[in-house]
Amino acid sequence: MGLELWPRSEEIAADCVTAITVPDGLTDTQVRAHCRERYGVMLSAGQGAGNLVRIGNMATSARGLYPVVGLAALGQTLLDLGARIDVGAGVETALAEISQASPTPA
Repeated sequence: MGLELWPRSEEIAADCVTAITVPDGLTDTQVRAHCRERYGVMLSAGQGAGNLVRIGNMATSARGLYPVVGLAALGQTLLDLGARIDVGAGVETALAEISQASPTPA
């Protein structure tokens, strides 16, 4: 989508969430509220690490199409709020990853 992930290093990245830097001109509070109210998707705050939102990667939120729903809701929220991003690129990438990770049917 053209968004910046945080942290920038694999050594300090968490397996349980994906943290994304909120584009300039927006706040994490604004993005989280809009996403929840408009699309019914809850994003987490950056826990004091900066102007970030976090998408959970654990339990049921990491299975099936849930990650795609989270990315699509975040992307559309950012578009709604005036950011210039490519939602389709993010959704396509997520679907490709899911497709590669899924076992082939018997």
